[in-house]
Amino acid sequence: MTPAALLDRVGTWIASRPTHTKVLFCVASIVFLTELALRRLAPRSRAYRRWKHFFEAVGDVWGAVWLSLIYLLSVGPISLAMRARGKDLLDRKLTPAPSAWCPHEANPLGPRAAARHQF
Repeated sequence: MTPAALLDRVGTWIASRPTHTKVLFCVASIVFLTELALRRLAPRSRAYRRWKHFFEAVGDVWGAVWLSLIYLLSVGPISLAMRARGKDLLDRKLTPAPSAWCPHEANPLGPRAAARHQF
């Protein structure tokens, strides 16, 4: 396939997309080419520092959003399932205990194996 035929196929593919997809593709292309140009031609300029700062801030916001969603979608259902089953993995009880001491359970492998495999 010749480069002209490849370019024609890509152009036809882009032209067949809806308008919002074309606009997003155009914006993404401009951002990508601007990043490449600034990184190559002016890596220590004030414009590139501001450019990087802006996109790092956007990345920080989206990172927080994604991490929050992952946390809520993983920890939330597990917490609800544990509450429904009546399990308390932290051993929190409402009844007061005489001491916070928990008895030690011996290692089933014996003291030598426990000393060798502490973690």
